[in-house]
Amino acid sequence: MSEPITKKPCIDMCDFNRRKVCKACGRTHAEKKTWKQLSPQEKQDIWSRILGTHGSGDGKAEKALRALYRTAGKKRSHI
Repeated sequence: MSEPITKKPCIDMCDFNRRKVCKACGRTHAEKKTWKQLSPQEKQDIWSRILGTHGSGDGKAEKALRALYRTAGKKRSHI
């Protein structure tokens, strides 16, 4: 794995759209419910998807989700 995984991508702002995807973290309701049981690779796959959709955008400032992920990477590299 090239990038670190935080404990979870939740930023404590749950609000689901019509497709049952959290507007804040980008995970589906099922992904949020089963997060603890997912393998590290499954979590990384979800992170890769949600960073693309909810992490940042061209010409936009960083969103809380990408900042959370980046901070986790810094902490992990100091261990």
